[in-house]
Amino acid sequence: MNPVIIALSYAFCWGVGLTLTKIALSEIKPTTLLIIQLLASVSFLAIACYYQHRQLPFSWSNLKQGFAGIFEPALAYMVGTFGVEMTTASKATLIGSSEVILTILFAAVFLGEKLTRVKLLLAGISFIGVFLLILRDAQGANYTSLSGDLLVLLGTLFAVFYVLLSKQQIATSDPLQLTASQQFVGLVVTVLCFGALSMLNSNYEVSAANISLPFWLLAVGSGIMQYALAFLLYLTALRNLPVSHAAFYVALIPVFGVTSAILMIGEQPSLTQWVGAGLIITSSYFANRLRTV
Repeated sequence: MNPVIIALSYAFCWGVGLTLTKIALSEIKPTTLLIIQLLASVSFLAIACYYQHRQLPFSWSNLKQGFAGIFEPALAYMVGTFGVEMTTASKATLIGSSEVILTILFAAVFLGEKLTRVKLLLAGISFIGVFLLILRDAQGANYTSLSGDLLVLLGTLFAVFYVLLSKQQIATSDPLQLTASQQFVGLVVTVLCFGALSMLNSNYEVSAANISLPFWLLAVGSGIMQYALAFLLYLTALRNLPVSHAAFYVALIPVFGVTSAILMIGEQPSLTQWVGAGLIITSSYFANRLRTV
């Protein structure tokens, strides 16, 4: 399959998955939802691995391969969730959009990918696009926290570390097997962390009581889309794309998120948001035309 189509697909899965998660959070606690989503993802990937390889992806050698899952989805999503609770969603999105620039810089330092002025210019355009996309929400925000902002930034850094580690592994690994191992490790770390935190604060307890069937299906479906499919497609894309190129498609996540929110929950973007979406799409388009180095 064309690497560009794969890249657009993982951005689509993450963007639409975020909207589904937003809907699910109206009835399910964040900690509970994350565990359900990861369980759904691991189950889906395990079935896919058994169908393809006639074995489950939980051997010790496979799990050692999945250590990058400690950074994402485990630490990146947990820290990011706590950060969003302490700051505004719009600021969290803006800080998270710095992943494009951070990935390009880290890929140049640790992976030796060429850092060019064009890449930095396109990353800057993408960042401005995300800022315009969330500007209306940012103007209406009345609460913020430096601690929350720093936690979101830390979660973003964990996501970048995940990308760097995965890029080194994917050249010699099967994407499906690697995704399953990473997701399982991420699930185990998340369960252990939430278990420890719940002893200190009951707000972090995981409870699936009183969740209606539609929201169960929504949680499971969003988990498969946002975790299993999105990460699998992302790792598949990394086999043929430099990390810095793949990062530009990550910037399309808010575009798909806003578009799906229009269709699913009737949100109406402003002209400024449309301009922001256009800038992100433009930067991603020209990034795809760069020579692969």
